[in-house]
Amino acid sequence: MKPMKLTPAETLPEGSGWLYEVKYDGFRCLLDWRKDGIRLLSRNGNDLADRFPEIIAAISEASDAARPYLPLLLDGELVFLLNDVRSDFSVVARRSRLRTQSAIEEQSRMFPCRFAAFDLLEKSGADLRAMTVEKRKQALGELLQALAFPLDTDYLDPSSVQGVAARTGPEPLKSRLIAGNGEGLVAKRSGSRWQEGIRSTDWVKVKNWRAVPVVLTGFETENSNFSGRILDQGEWREVVTLRHGFSEEESKTLTALFKANGTEGPSGVFTLAPAVVAEVLTIGESGGKLREPRFSRFLLDEDPETVTVQRYRRSLEPIPPGVTVTNPDKPLFPEAGIDKDGYLLYLQHASPHLLPWLEDRPLTVIRYPHGTEDTERFYQKHAPDPVPSFVQTVPGEEGELLLCNSLETLLWLGNQAALELHVPFGRLRKGEESTYPDEIVFDLDPPDASKFQLAVDAALRLKKVFDGFGLKTFVKTSGGKGMQLYIPILPGTYTYEETRLFTSFAADYLCEQAPERFTTERMKKNRGGRLYVDYVQHARGKTIIAPYSTRGAGHAPVATPLEWHELTEDLRPETFTIHTVTERLRTIGDPFRLMEESRSSQPFGDVLTKLKEMLG
Repeated sequence: MKPMKLTPAETLPEGSGWLYEVKYDGFRCLLDWRKDGIRLLSRNGNDLADRFPEIIAAISEASDAARPYLPLLLDGELVFLLNDVRSDFSVVARRSRLRTQSAIEEQSRMFPCRFAAFDLLEKSGADLRAMTVEKRKQALGELLQALAFPLDTDYLDPSSVQGVAARTGPEPLKSRLIAGNGEGLVAKRSGSRWQEGIRSTDWVKVKNWRAVPVVLTGFETENSNFSGRILDQGEWREVVTLRHGFSEEESKTLTALFKANGTEGPSGVFTLAPAVVAEVLTIGESGGKLREPRFSRFLLDEDPETVTVQRYRRSLEPIPPGVTVTNPDKPLFPEAGIDKDGYLLYLQHASPHLLPWLEDRPLTVIRYPHGTEDTERFYQKHAPDPVPSFVQTVPGEEGELLLCNSLETLLWLGNQAALELHVPFGRLRKGEESTYPDEIVFDLDPPDASKFQLAVDAALRLKKVFDGFGLKTFVKTSGGKGMQLYIPILPGTYTYEETRLFTSFAADYLCEQAPERFTTERMKKNRGGRLYVDYVQHARGKTIIAPYSTRGAGHAPVATPLEWHELTEDLRPETFTIHTVTERLRTIGDPFRLMEESRSSQPFGDVLTKLKEMLG
């Protein structure tokens, strides 16, 4: 069965006769669910089920509830969600190409994808395609509810199958799409039917185009393609090949320019020295190249030397409307060559992994108004007056406390040079600070960075102990000279007093095993060059640096989650910076992504019971 196609448009149709949905940038797919198996069928009819085992596993777990409704056929998109309106196409494309079982399993663990269902075509063997879109949507919602799958996409929800809800008006979808930098919106005509393989005006898509400057440096006579480059660390890197969007006159003029002033190479390819700057419309980037590019206009007054990689990335990742950026070229991490705009870009790239750790946790930030090379810095936990409408606050003893529950708030803080983001160990419960932590954290603090291997040793020793208890443990660099261990637990279950029994026991046990290396002595002068095992910091009202927050040092270090196999003799904390962590998230993924699913299976209650019995 060939999917129904969408008709491109420049503007959304509006009025009472339309339904609106988010268009996700993934792989269009039909979920064919039969009693004898499950298939994920691409546009070309290829079965991708073996490449996305996490989706098949989720569907299989719902098989008992689904049995009365089989066979089922759902229309949707394979996505890797960065937020509620945005999918990363490059991840889905990379995963679709995998062949070896080990690579598939590793990618499904670190880059879990979802099936975003927006239509139901068959239910209990009955063909629903002739039903109206409203009735099919209603039937889809009832099915998802019966199978305990979310009715709408939520990137924080671990469910591998989620619905795509429709709205009767384009707002606030438009606002959410622009803020989240999603691919586009779809409008579906009320009363319309699903038509196989047809590009119908009943389904209209409008893309969220990004305008990107490039320098046109190449022309291929054989296919009339132009190529564009950007300046990346002193080299001109090709980022686009395009042929669409030019008027006939523009194409003729540009072709003549290349032939008259360019240098002809093999196969009729002309190259031109960087001179012609053009604006290209695109939906994003994959594999270092712009996707679906089309020419927009010439930028005749632009200097080619200004078409840098940072400007290119900023064009692909625009600042959300409503966020004001002042002095974007102010140096914040001069040693690392990172200005405020570069820091904001990092926050945008890291936000899918950073924001979940900030949500509903009152923040304490450290601001560096003149960058890390200046001695002026200060702590801030209370909100200034006024704050933008998108900033949430909660009452505190001495004023309103800051929350960071949105990308807009994160960038607002970044614009104020808040370079360190510290959070408590638990989220608010009913708007108030909880006496129950969400995770147990040990801070492993060596005397200086040269003794970082003490932290590695302590972390591995503690992991061995926790493994013996059956506890899943996670580790990150502090962004400074030490490391921090996380044990996720069920929120709202164990008090800080109960977790203190465990943390003090574990810290004392570690120090007893190697008293010449580790200590719980709080006074620095009495530590004697040993690593300080800080378990006292894990308490109500205390904070810790958030995963993926930067620290206020010149080389732009980042508090970085690690895989346990990375803890070797060669591990150095200074290697984890804004530059390396951005690439790390793209290629390796986020080890802390796996933390949520481990909470419910942690046997911490059993450990605590045994510990209480042992301590009398």
